[in-house]
Amino acid sequence: MRDRRDSPRRHRSGEPDDRPRGIARNVPIVFEDDDILVVDKPVGMLSAHVGGPRGEGYEGDDLFSLVKKYIRGNTKSRTRLPIFVVHRLDREVSGLIIFAKSQRALSWLKEDLRARRLHRVYHAVVEGEIPSTGPSSAGTIQNFLRESSNGTMESVAAGEATRARKPARPPRLSRKPDTRPIPPREDDNSPKLAVTHWRSTVSGHNLSLLQLRLETGRKNQIRVHMKDLGHPIVGDRRYGSTMDPLDRVCLHAAELAFTHAFTGRAVRLRSPTPAGFYKLLGVKRTDDEAAAESTEAIAAPVAPQASNASSRQDAGWDHVAEWYDKLIEEGQSDHFARVIIPGTLRLLAPTPGLRHLDVACGQGLLCRTLAQLGVRGAGVDAAPRLIEAARRSFHQQRGDSIYDFHVGDARRIPDLKLGTDLFDRASCIMALMNIEPLAPVFTGIHARLKPGATFVGVILHPAFRAPGQTSWAWDTPEGSARSAPATRGPGAYHKSRRGSPSRFEDADREDRASADARQYRRVDGYLSPGHSEIVMNPGAAASGKERVVTLTYHRPIQTYVRLLAEAGFAIDAMEEWPSLRQSQPGPRAAEENRARREIPMFLAFRARKV
Repeated sequence: MRDRRDSPRRHRSGEPDDRPRGIARNVPIVFEDDDILVVDKPVGMLSAHVGGPRGEGYEGDDLFSLVKKYIRGNTKSRTRLPIFVVHRLDREVSGLIIFAKSQRALSWLKEDLRARRLHRVYHAVVEGEIPSTGPSSAGTIQNFLRESSNGTMESVAAGEATRARKPARPPRLSRKPDTRPIPPREDDNSPKLAVTHWRSTVSGHNLSLLQLRLETGRKNQIRVHMKDLGHPIVGDRRYGSTMDPLDRVCLHAAELAFTHAFTGRAVRLRSPTPAGFYKLLGVKRTDDEAAAESTEAIAAPVAPQASNASSRQDAGWDHVAEWYDKLIEEGQSDHFARVIIPGTLRLLAPTPGLRHLDVACGQGLLCRTLAQLGVRGAGVDAAPRLIEAARRSFHQQRGDSIYDFHVGDARRIPDLKLGTDLFDRASCIMALMNIEPLAPVFTGIHARLKPGATFVGVILHPAFRAPGQTSWAWDTPEGSARSAPATRGPGAYHKSRRGSPSRFEDADREDRASADARQYRRVDGYLSPGHSEIVMNPGAAASGKERVVTLTYHRPIQTYVRLLAEAGFAIDAMEEWPSLRQSQPGPRAAEENRARREIPMFLAFRARKV
């Protein structure tokens, strides 16, 4: 039988209760109050029956049924108390699992799962020996998962993951509002982003014990990712294992942490790693040592391996380097010159002699601007052609080496040879949306900054400018056309031959309706993280030229705040910047300009290293 640990239980008052309890003989309670119940599920037990004759109302030997019986047996009320499944563990997996005892608890726990605030750590024995020290002892696996026809999960390439979705577009360079329809929602079986952070703790007998932290919670995510890593979980024959010495999948949900919504307390629960895991590796570990094992080491994940990641840093900005260079250098994007650069300078507050690190620096436009103010530093970008363009243009402008430019992954900043001095300022402009995972970017920048130094980031506004989730729309006066033209067409002044109102009069009415119309920004989604394929040259692609495509990742603002705080930053300034463009003269121009100034296009923040 798997080893268990006696841990304090909690009653309604929130105070510890040392009485050993359980919902069944082999299912101990780890935490309980009025709103939640956490139990330690044994291997071989189904979490809950789903659908069919064993759906609603079914009670058997699955964990959910046992929980319902326990709740009914511990209340004197005749009212049937609710109990809800928050998440599941596979039958072959053991460990901590949480149930909601109230509708309000279910709501906040589900939201914590979606917002990635629920901290979950697993322990697994995998095939093959992975060193427990050095750069190859930890990593992040990131790809897209989809359920196959036989029910197993499979990885798909980034390109295939986005082909079924209607591509989003970058901010329009024209002066007309974007009135294109929102892309259709993805179907339930569309490929979804999956991210797992892992670290090796001990190895032996050609096996390794890993700690794994979930950033997303897809079906069978860890099992697929270990197979993709080339180290399948022992006993997981479904996903490539060649051995099964314990007659189980050697995966255990070891840790669960969250902030209780109704007490504000931090709750951190642990279940000891099964003793059999250590025996497989030839390692002896007591229950107390197992329970006390720290999993803090994977709270700040390291960068993914390039073969498993998909972001601006390794899925491809080198192939768009020439297009991006022309866009910025030839002034086709006035947002940089009129909005982004001035705003960034205001937040950076540069002074002569400061050392500055520009992450995802592109062709070095910000670096050149800062160099003119006496700032020195370094620029990093994963696209060699952009770095070459930065070096070339910088040399042509200055002829010296006040800035050094390096080809490198923004998620591996500590590994880059940027000199021994720490930096006074850092920035990442219009690139954070294209990098996933983001946590190692922030932790890497933090490691390269002096205490008290500041980091400035600029992104498309997640609430109002999310590609594929937001668009411009119009409210028109009651009874008027819902989509009046912004300007008169070439036939607007043609007279009617039969005495009916002329097209000239029709156009005048349309102009009056247009002048009274109200423009607004439609938002179809915000809180759920997601990804979109971005066509960087929509006009050229529409005329038959080859598409220039990359990926962008949507995150709500709270995710950026959380990741910055976890990395050791404190935000001390946040600004929202509108577009400064002007519409061409016409009946709707004034309203377009008003809406453009009221609804921000960019979100900028300044965070200080603490």
